[in-house]
Amino acid sequence: MQAINNTLFTDITVEESATVSGGTYGDIVNFNLNKYLFVLGAGVVFGNPGLTADEVQFGFENAISLGW
Repeated sequence: MQAINNTLFTDITVEESATVSGGTYGDIVNFNLNKYLFVLGAGVVFGNPGLTADEVQFGFENAISLGW
């Protein structure tokens, strides 16, 4: 059995960090409250009375965007 010499923590440059994280702005998360309220409102107005947990979750997931 061969031992693998692997360093868990190592110093990296800013460019390497951006590459690993998916880009310079890869960790920006936006929540669009207008979109969330629109989906919930449409569900109440055009759907059955009340909203299910799945419908609320659908609105929440669609209101989140990554990046700019």
